[in-house]
Amino acid sequence: MSDRAIDSPLLQEQRENARVTLRKLLLIIPVMLIFCASMVPMYRQICEVLGITATRSIAQNTQVDTSRTVIVEFDSNVNRQLGWRFEPVDRRVEINPGALVTINYRVTNALPYATTGRAVPSFGPLEAGRYFNKIACFCFSNQTLQAGESRDMPVTFFVDPKLPKDIGSIALSYTFFNVTEVPKKS
Repeated sequence: MSDRAIDSPLLQEQRENARVTLRKLLLIIPVMLIFCASMVPMYRQICEVLGITATRSIAQNTQVDTSRTVIVEFDSNVNRQLGWRFEPVDRRVEINPGALVTINYRVTNALPYATTGRAVPSFGPLEAGRYFNKIACFCFSNQTLQAGESRDMPVTFFVDPKLPKDIGSIALSYTFFNVTEVPKKS
C-alpha cells in the first residue's frame, strides 16, 4: 500500500471538517452583521420606552434665582515663603444665585526654580462660605510651577439660592502657601 492510500480517508475527513467549519463561519458572519445593524434601532427603542431619549439636550439649571443679584469679589495673597505673583483676572462679578460661573486667577513663579504651592480659600462674611459651592478649583490640589511659568487657573462655582437675603456681597480670598518638598540629605 502506498502512503497516498493510507492518508486518503484521513485527508477526506479533514477536508470535510474544513468545509463544515467554513459553512458555519459563512453563516455566522451575516448573522453577526444583522445583529450589529439591529442594535442601533433596538437601543433607540429601549431608550424611548425608558424615557431617556433626550440624551443630546443641554441641561439647564432651573434653580437660578433671577430675582436678585449677588456681588462676588475676588482677592489673592501669597505667603512670604513662596516667590509667586498671584492675582484675580476677574476682580468682581455680579451673579444670580444658582447660576454657574467661571472666573480666573493668574499666577506666575518669579523664582529661578520650580516650586509647589497650595491655595487655601476664605470667605467674607464667614457665613457665606456655607452657600459658596466650588465645582472646579485649583485649590483642590497642589500647583507646581516651573521657573518663570505663568498660568491662568479657573474657579467654577455657584452661590446657593438659599443664601440669606441680607447677604448681598461675598468676598472670596485665596492664599497660596509654599508646599515645595525639600530633598532630604542622605
